[in-house]
Order: sequence, then C-alpha cells, then structure tokens
Amino acid sequence: MGVQFNELIPKKEISLKDLKNKTIAIDSMNILYQFLSSIRLRDGSPLRNSKGEITSTYNGIFYKNVYMLENDITPVWVFDGKPPELKTKTREERKKVKEKALDDYIKAKEEGNVEDMQKYAKRINYLEPKVVENSKKLLDLMGIPYINAPSEGEAQCSYMVKKGDAYAVVSQDYDALLYGAPRTVRNITASNKPVELIELDEVLGALNISLDNLIDMAILIGTDYNMGGIKGIGPKKALDIVKNNKMEEYIKDIDNYEVIKNIFKNPKITDDYDLKLGAPDIEGLKEFLIEENDFSEDRIMPSIKKLEKMVNKKKSQTTLESWF
Repeated sequence: MGVQFNELIPKKEISLKDLKNKTIAIDSMNILYQFLSSIRLRDGSPLRNSKGEITSTYNGIFYKNVYMLENDITPVWVFDGKPPELKTKTREERKKVKEKALDDYIKAKEEGNVEDMQKYAKRINYLEPKVVENSKKLLDLMGIPYINAPSEGEAQCSYMVKKGDAYAVVSQDYDALLYGAPRTVRNITASNKPVELIELDEVLGALNISLDNLIDMAILIGTDYNMGGIKGIGPKKALDIVKNNKMEEYIKDIDNYEVIKNIFKNPKITDDYDLKLGAPDIEGLKEFLIEENDFSEDRIMPSIKKLEKMVNKKKSQTTLESWF
C-alpha cells in the first residue's frame, strides 16, 4: 500500500534513455502485486494456466525484463524477508479488504456487471508463496539477479541506491523516500503511463523539510506499521505540523512511534548480493513458460531468443570493460 504522499511529491517525467546503462533495484513484492492487478482478462480475472494456477506475475516478469534489457537497463529484483512485527495488523486489515472485494466480485459476476467485476477483481490480489518462489525461479532461468532481503525489500533497494550499487529504486509506492533512497522510479513496469523520477533532495527542498520531518509526516498520515495514522490528518495537515514544529503534540497519540521511526532510520539490510547478469537457460525457460504454464510458443520464442542475444551482449560488454 505505502504511505499516501501522492499529491505533495514533486515528480518529473523521464525517458528510458535517461536510464540507459544503469542498474535499477526493483521492489519485487510491490511490482508483483502490480502485475497481479493489471495483467488480467476482460472480466478482471488474472491469467491462469491449464491447472488453474495464476500466471500474471510470470507474464509481467518475463516481458518487462526483456523490455528493460532491450533499453540497456539492468534490473535487479529484491524480495522481502521477514517483515517487522508491527506489519501484522496491516496484513490482517488488507485481508479483510480482499475478502470484502471477493464478495462484491461474486455478486457482480452473478449480475453480469463486467465493469464492477474488473473493479473488484483488481482488489483481490494474493501472492501465494509458490508464486513468489516460481518468480525467483523464472528470474534464475532468465539470468536476472535477485536478492533476498533480510526484512523489507524497499529498505534493501534504498540501501543499494545510497551505496551506489544501483541508480534508483523501482516501486509504485513512496516508502523508499522514507528509507533515504536518493532516487525512485515509477511506472517503468506499467503500461501506457509515463516513467517518473522522484529525487529525495528535490522532494525535501520543495517541501522545505528534513528527512526526519518526512518520516514524521508519514507516521501521522499512516504507514504499513500504523495503518490509518491519526484520524483527520492528511498530507497537507501533516506537512503543516512538521513545518511548525508541532510533532511533539501528536507523539503521545501514536502507538510505537519510536519503533516505527527506527524501522525507517535503521532498517535491516545486507551486503550479501551479486548484481551480475547470468546466462539464460533457454531449455529451462521453454519448459517453465510453455510446458508448465501454457504460454504460447509462437509468442514466447522470439522474446526468449531476444533475451539470450541481449544478455550475451551485456555480459561480453562487461568482460571487455574489465580489461580497461
């Protein structure tokens, strides 16, 4: 879900050329949910194989990685580890929302209301553990690096950007800003939306606040660790509170304030990762996508061949550059 900052955050449209020859750290769970929500049939239901298993995420991972490599962008996917304990309540609330959406979807289906079916179906997104593991398997087969974060994936992505190992975090949310990510890119994995770049220094400068203030704003509005925040406080009021040094008046009303702030300021991260592209397993890809998940061979094979050519080209460039 992420903190609801949208109306206050300055963004600028960029082209894919601006990301050429750069490594980007992808907040995997955020983007996989995006694929689940957006890659669907006319009635709103996700893509499935003949066994009834959802394949929307595999479709998104495969084609979007090929798309990024085609534009000389190196993707690195970062998966969540164990979440902070405070996230449990948020997960329970989200589960209730999905259960309600499922009831509404069933009712809309009975009434033959396709528009409502599409609307409610997009809210029923469950990432089963098997789908996550298969997503990692697909990345392995493609030769695309991924990292298992010790805790929140967005925190790990942000650390990698601060460290200089990646240029930007890729996420549809704004939480990477709270972890101090210098740059966040939105919509690179979306369709028919302009790619947006958010720069932390520009955000703080435009709002005339510090990173600590931004974190306090998020806590007032509501984060994944205090869902809903303080009733009646939205982005503009939160900004007014921190700019006028009134935060102390509200801390007493925020459960676990210090714990939440520490999650953003001192997240669990790791230096144990390798960002090199590997060689695609062509036969493995054909087996996973075509045989196991019923992707069209005619549609998938040109992209598989393109992937092999692009990764080999990138690997040879990296080898050549190491000589100089």
